[in-house]
Amino acid sequence: MVKFPVEWGKVREYARATGAARPAYLDDPMSPIPPTFLATVVYWVEIGDTVRSPEVADACATAGVPFDITSLLSLEQEYVFHGPPPRAGDTLYVSERLHDVRIKQGRSGPMVIVRFVVSFAGDDDKVRAECWYTSAYVLKEKP
Repeated sequence: MVKFPVEWGKVREYARATGAARPAYLDDPMSPIPPTFLATVVYWVEIGDTVRSPEVADACATAGVPFDITSLLSLEQEYVFHGPPPRAGDTLYVSERLHDVRIKQGRSGPMVIVRFVVSFAGDDDKVRAECWYTSAYVLKEKP
């Protein structure tokens, strides 16, 4: 697990940048996070090992889709909170796991759909929140 400190200054920056400038986010040093703040984990932790796993590589080979991170599209993110949202001053511990991989036929050819989850646990090791990602490896258009 990787440590992810929730800093009030970053919560304020994020709230302003996303237009979520509620006083609760801007004025309280122990403010709750805006729900999508967890997306900033990509600036703290390199996530994505799951989309480069052997299981995903095998699915790409089966579908004839290049196993190339530049062919990966982000399709969906879903945030699930298990209790109140984390607050500024909290320290979260991040882990990631593959949920499933499947091959789907799209209009322009096969796609490999990858669903993975990034979990955020508190100091007590209980999961406080999860971000479920759905991404797809696709065939690139020919130039």
